[in-house]
Amino acid sequence: MAGILFEDIFDVKDIDPEGKKFDRVSRLHCESESFKMDLILDVNIQIYPVDLGDKFRLVIASTLYEDGTLDDGEYNPTDDRPS
Repeated sequence: MAGILFEDIFDVKDIDPEGKKFDRVSRLHCESESFKMDLILDVNIQIYPVDLGDKFRLVIASTLYEDGTLDDGEYNPTDDRPS
C-alpha cells in the first residue's frame, strides 16, 4: 500500500480502566511493539470485539489507492480504480 505514514502492532494492556462510560464503546489502553509508545483508543466493541491481551495492527495512510493517488474527498460511483 502506498502512502503509509505509520504502522505498528499494538498489545491491549487494559480495557476501560476508569470504568465503562458507554454501552457499546470501550476505551483501550495499548502499547506498541516496535516503538513502545502508548495508545488510548475508543472502539465500538459490537463491531470490533477486543479482549485483554489481544494484538492489532494500526496503519495510518494518506491514501488507500495502490498507485499513491490522493483521495479528492468526493464519492465517484464511476471510479473503477482498485483501492
